[in-house]
Amino acid sequence: MKRSAKDCFCALCRTPRKLRYSRHLTKLHYGQIFVLTLVFSAVVYPFISWKGLISLPVIWAIFESVHKSLYRKDLQCPYCGFDPKWYKKDVKLARQKVEEFLKQNPDTPVLKRAKLEETTYSQYN
Repeated sequence: MKRSAKDCFCALCRTPRKLRYSRHLTKLHYGQIFVLTLVFSAVVYPFISWKGLISLPVIWAIFESVHKSLYRKDLQCPYCGFDPKWYKKDVKLARQKVEEFLKQNPDTPVLKRAKLEETTYSQYN
């Protein structure tokens, strides 16, 4: 990934991760919201005049919700399925979701590494 918003590690499998989206909107997003509001107001000006500027909170809410959903989707680890938001809400449910993810994806690097560690540990005992 060329531009990442944040570099971090997965809390469960310790793999390095690059998050594409940040938690909050950037200055670029606010500029896009402003320009989109102006364009929308210009289009609807013949019909409702300056009342078209009322669209600013609506456009802002749409931007915010889409950005938050993309950030939320980006948080889940693609290697082990760990999601910190679920972990903060309910630990048992987060564990169940990780187990389901690992059952559906048996060829993940996390399971391969665990099997490798298990075989090397059993060789020395």
